[in-house]
Amino acid sequence: MDLVSLAIGGILAALGVAGIWTGTSSLRQWRRLGADDPVPVREAISRSGSVEVEGAVREHETTLESPVMDESCVAYEYTIEQRRNRGGKRSGSRWRTIEDGTDRRPFVLEDESGRAYVDPDGASLSLERERTRNPNGDSPLPGFLRSLNVDFSINIGGPFGAGIGNRRYTERRLDLDGHCYVVGQAERSPAGIDADVAIVGGESPTFLISDATEGETRRRLLLRGSGFGLAGVGCVALGLWILVSTGVSV
Repeated sequence: MDLVSLAIGGILAALGVAGIWTGTSSLRQWRRLGADDPVPVREAISRSGSVEVEGAVREHETTLESPVMDESCVAYEYTIEQRRNRGGKRSGSRWRTIEDGTDRRPFVLEDESGRAYVDPDGASLSLERERTRNPNGDSPLPGFLRSLNVDFSINIGGPFGAGIGNRRYTERRLDLDGHCYVVGQAERSPAGIDADVAIVGGESPTFLISDATEGETRRRLLLRGSGFGLAGVGCVALGLWILVSTGVSV
């Protein structure tokens, strides 16, 4: 029995199952969001179960400074990638994630009818607009990334610019005054907070915060679910084929 093939087949099958699970979860969310439409903030408190609201992001008490662009926001995700050679002059290079992170703060969502206090703890973030920085000597990193003690080299072009050590910094964020779509459970606003309602995770099957409209958010979920699902099925099929080829009974 070829142990290497056995290991590869098992890993592919396991990755495929994970992909199918992720895709199914996204498609479930896509279907749920299509069952209802966003309601005015003032009406949210009267709705049971999950509620959808849309509006502009307003500051609650504190905000965040985004790690790459140093902009005020209430939520962000960042990724640091390093360009690595594949080996050999003609094999090119690829970007490999070496660090990532996220942070968020409570905020207020405001529409024409009222204000909703949103506590993002436990929410899934759907932030798709990316901002990327390739730092050089004329473009220093913000203080947050400098504090990580992450070294980087200046990008070098030409045939000798192998890219070893080059870094790429990408962030996705939910900006102040930007558009926001939230799905969660509506509750009475906590005492002392100037809001008509609070949107929290609670017992809602979906707790989601997006920087896009309902329609665009559903499109993202559909693409994500379909992509992961199809890739998962392919990995499972290939993994099982390898396992069968090595003589394993499945």
